[in-house]
Amino acid sequence: MKNRKNVVNYKEIGIFALILLVIVFVLLKVVPTSFRYGILTAVSISMIIMSMTKKKIVDHDERNYLIDLKAKAVAFNIIEVVFGLLLLSFSIIHIPFIALVLTLVAYLILKMCNLLMFSYYHKNN
Repeated sequence: MKNRKNVVNYKEIGIFALILLVIVFVLLKVVPTSFRYGILTAVSISMIIMSMTKKKIVDHDERNYLIDLKAKAVAFNIIEVVFGLLLLSFSIIHIPFIALVLTLVAYLILKMCNLLMFSYYHKNN
């Protein structure tokens, strides 16, 4: 049996790159110029952060797993506060309504996921 971990599937990478290119060209035609720089900045920052947070836990023991879960929980709590402050600052500086609504929707999705997962884990544990 072949080891699938070391196999590079170039067809999937090519399809993904083409889809990404099409999305970029569509966004260049649809999105206003003022939002383009924000989207570019957000995507580049997220790519940098995602590469930094892709860490491997060397020892697969429970202690490292619990430390990772606690770190994610603290980050989630900080994200809730940051979203609240971001919504407040957006409403104070009178940004366009669509950006305010999108930020509010992202905050509500975050809170709904929190509520659903709390309910799920509370029933199962």
